[in-house]
Amino acid sequence: MTPVAVASPRVLLLAHDLRSPGTEELARTVFEVLQPAERERILRKRVTADRTRSLIGRWLARRAAAWIVGTPWTTLGTGQHPGGQPYVVARPQLSLSIAHSGRYALAAVALGARVGVDTEQVARVTRLPDDVFLGPGERAALHAMSQDAECRAALWVLKEAAAKLTGQGLRAGLRSIGFECPGARFPLTARTPYVAAEFSAFRLPGGYVAAVGLSAGRPPREPVFVTPPFVRQPWRQEGRTAFMNDPVQQNSLGRTDDHLAEPERAPRSDEGRDDDNEEAEQHIWRSVN
Repeated sequence: MTPVAVASPRVLLLAHDLRSPGTEELARTVFEVLQPAERERILRKRVTADRTRSLIGRWLARRAAAWIVGTPWTTLGTGQHPGGQPYVVARPQLSLSIAHSGRYALAAVALGARVGVDTEQVARVTRLPDDVFLGPGERAALHAMSQDAECRAALWVLKEAAAKLTGQGLRAGLRSIGFECPGARFPLTARTPYVAAEFSAFRLPGGYVAAVGLSAGRPPREPVFVTPPFVRQPWRQEGRTAFMNDPVQQNSLGRTDDHLAEPERAPRSDEGRDDDNEEAEQHIWRSVN
């Protein structure tokens, strides 16, 4: 497998629209290749949509790591440190961050640098009070900008990405992570005194924003969108799976030629309405990986 060509040689940022055809089938397949500990963690999620988001996030993480190190994604595993930070098993040289909310899942993997990523729906950030995550300087700057909703949401995902990059998560307190209001032109470039890193924030279609930070080099200005690999053999039914409580559908997982479809850059228009059902416990109040 040849590593993918990306803008920065240190980081690969992948995204998946969970509305894409084949997403549920892919989630079933990923569940079947997980180690028992990972399966148990997935099954603790009570909402099926949350299980799907988490599984697709793991798939993206493994695909990104596989492209960087040049190995099939099915040979890699992911784990979680006690504090919640994810990692690629037996690959300490890689930094991993996963985010999912609503209709999107993202994963960033970096070689030789620390990485953090987050995504959120603009409308959900709009419902949050300022004092939940904004410092006084940020509130004043946003007030001067007429409280631009996208820029306000961008600050949220930038702060979450910074917290994930350091490994502190929400324990750091988002108000303690101060970003200068980065303006209104996306993709945004931003820095914070909280951590030595560069960050970018960008739009996702349907009223979402996302951010990625990198401790060395320049972070991507947009993700590479990927879709489930094409299935070249007929699906077969083999009993029932605990993940979906549906007939198991799986292909030949031993293949190593299941390359991604041609990568698609994120559309630059955020037109469209997002009316999908959100998870029962809203992601916006917790750091989810």
